[in-house]
Parts: sequence; structure tokens; C-alpha cells
Amino acid sequence: MEFASQICPSGPAVPWPRRLEQRLSSPETIQIRGWCPSTWKPMQAQDGWIVRVRPRCASLSAAQWLVLAELSRTHASGQIELTRLGNLQLRGVHESALPALRAALVASRLAPADEQTDLAPAVHCTPFYARGDRTHALALALCVAAARDLTPLALQQQDIPALPGKFDMLVDDPQCHLQSLSSDLQLWACADGRYGLALGQSADWYGFESAPAAVQAAIRIALWFARERSAQAAGRLRALAKPIDLQACGLTGASHHLEPRTPDNTASRPLRPGALNPHGLLLGAPLGRLDAWAIQKLAALMPEQAEIRVTPWKSLLLPNKHLDSLPARLDSWDWIRQSTDVRLRVSACTGAPNCPQAHIPAQSMALRFASSQAADRHLHISGCAKLCALPSDATNVVFASQDTAGQIWLHASPAEAQPSAQASIPYRPLDSDPHDIQQQLNDLQL
Repeated sequence: MEFASQICPSGPAVPWPRRLEQRLSSPETIQIRGWCPSTWKPMQAQDGWIVRVRPRCASLSAAQWLVLAELSRTHASGQIELTRLGNLQLRGVHESALPALRAALVASRLAPADEQTDLAPAVHCTPFYARGDRTHALALALCVAAARDLTPLALQQQDIPALPGKFDMLVDDPQCHLQSLSSDLQLWACADGRYGLALGQSADWYGFESAPAAVQAAIRIALWFARERSAQAAGRLRALAKPIDLQACGLTGASHHLEPRTPDNTASRPLRPGALNPHGLLLGAPLGRLDAWAIQKLAALMPEQAEIRVTPWKSLLLPNKHLDSLPARLDSWDWIRQSTDVRLRVSACTGAPNCPQAHIPAQSMALRFASSQAADRHLHISGCAKLCALPSDATNVVFASQDTAGQIWLHASPAEAQPSAQASIPYRPLDSDPHDIQQQLNDLQL
């Protein structure tokens, strides 16, 4: 187990998503991308190019879903991936198809018409709002401000370095359902009529009397970060060692709060499919992968302008007023309708063979491990030590690595355990025998 001790050296407990440096102490070389793909800046992978669509205010019309499904079948793998921040991805796009795909996305208003707007920081949005309400208005205002003030060109004109590609902002609902997501800045409309702003997942937050004041503060924080980050090569706001300059960021006039954002601490837990809420029905996609034919059939049943929103829990929100359009039964292979579905207990990165850095077929492994997971547990499978697509509610993690002799190892740990508490075993492909599956879980101490 010498290699296991190398990849996770002993040390004090650190929240799992922030242990990247410790996980990468293995002999193998792992490439970390400092940006996320978009429509105008796709990313090359083993299976072709990745093109990401960022839904404006988490919403696509049924007509737009039909276009996206057709583009997925024509130019990509035939699947649409839901990311943990509510984005949509097409994989396996051939390089020669990129111009036609981009043009179609722009024509359908699924992507900005110019590259600079596309390269502005992403603004993610809760799916829980009514059109025209305070949350919706706040999200629209932040999108406009980011596209105006934070594009690479806008920053260049002020002699400010461009923001890192992973810098993002988020607009939450008054119940703060998205509080656990790791965005750099989070804004929301408070229930008492004010507006809140927090630096990522910080417990403390700042209050503003108006939406324009909160948006202006968010833009000023982003500009301050863009100026200060270059000296430390910080890719995210939370990685910046320097304390935030309250004066420069426009926070001196805001009220500072140490109490929780909402009285309900359970609101930030991921919402499961099958749950009916005031805004609609959550419909899950197994491992966050939508079959293009399945979403095409679903969208075709609804009026063209009907909204189908994207959630950060790898599910879709279908509006209540259009639920009568749905068939009594949906194909369980394509959709998750019950909160007890065992596939909700696992998640996975892309894995082999589609990712060049993955050592194992993470998705198929996750599905085989699913029925062995307890209802209150969540197992994430990653093809390498980067832990891509790790959800905030993961309780256990398995990832793969390769030593200098070419041996592939599986490493397992509770998500919040100290690195020294990890179990490691040599990797062997799973077969369909339930006993073999359970044996590997036992060997991994899961």
C-alpha cells in the first residue's frame, strides 16, 4: 500500500473538494484545465469536442430543447449532459461540425451571438422562481452586468487581467436551495425584501436594500479579484489569501450578517426527483445523462414556449401547468421519477474511454454499485484523482490512479475523512455477479 500513502499523505482533515493538492501527490501526471468549455470556446476530449450551453436563468423552452436534442443527435454523441451547476453539455463533437453547431445554437438563442459575451463569467440561477419576480429580475440584471463589465475585452480596456475561466456567480432563491454549491459569489432576494450577497459558501453575508446595489457590489468584487489574483495565481475567489478590500468592493455600506441566510438549514439539501413543489415536478436523468431521443419525445408533448428548467441536481423542472401533457408512464431507462430510485445514490465523472485521464469506466461502475448503497448514502466514482463532477452530497468517494509500474488502483474514502483513512485495492473490471460487486465494496471498506 505504499502508493496509497503517497497519493494521500497524512494530515489534518480538509473538506474533500479542497484536497486537490493532496490527491495529486501521486507519481502520475494529471492535467487540470483552468477553464470550462463553452459554445465559443469548446474543449477537446478523447471522444471529440465538448460544447457547453449555459441556460439563461436555468430555462429553455420546449422548442429550444427540440433543437438541442436534434443537434446532439446530428453533431454529437446523442446524449445531453447535465452538469452540477445546471449547464448542458454536448460531447463527441467532430471539429469540422463546430461552426455549424455554434451557428445553430446562436440562431436558437441557446448561445450568445458574440464570443466576448460567451466568455463573461457564468451566472447560474435557481430554477425556483416565477417569471418577473425579484429572483428572476436579479438574475437578469446580473447577467447583463457581467456581459457588460466582466468580459475579457471589457477588462482589457481597463488594463485588468481577464478573470479565470472557472470564476462564476450564482443567483439563489429566498430559501437558498443552492447555498451548498461552490460558486465564487452568491446573490439572492431575501424574504424580507432586501438582497443578500455572500462570498461563495461563507457563513457570513452582506445585505443590500436594492437589487442594483447588490449587483454593483458583485461586479466590484469581481473586478477587485481580477486585479489581485495575478500575484497569487488564484483561480477562484476562495483561493485568494489576501483579505477582501471592503472599501474597494463596495461592502462598507452594506449590513454584515453572521446569522444563517435562512431559518431552514435543510433547504440547501439536494432535491430529489418525484418531488412536487410550487414550481413543478422534478424529473431526474440517470447520472445526469439525457438521451436526445427521450428529451425530444418529452418536449414534443408540450407547447413550444413551455419552459423546462435545469436544476443543479441533474434533473429537470417541469412546470405544473403542463404536467397534464405528460404520459402516465415514462421510460424508466431514460428518466427517474421516484425519490427511491437507487441510481440517485451514485454519481460519476465521464470516465473511460471518453476521458483521456480516466483509468476506469466510472459510469458503468457507478450503476453497478448503485443497488448496494444505503438510502442515506451517496457514492461518487471518479476515473482519476481530480474528482470531476463531485456532488456536494457525496458521502463516499472512489477514484482511480495508476502507479509507475502501470498498475491501476482504486482508492476509497468517506468524503469528509482524513486522507490517511483511505482504503486502496488493485483495480479489476467488474462483472455482473452481485457477489463480485459486493466483494469489491467490502475490499474498499464501503
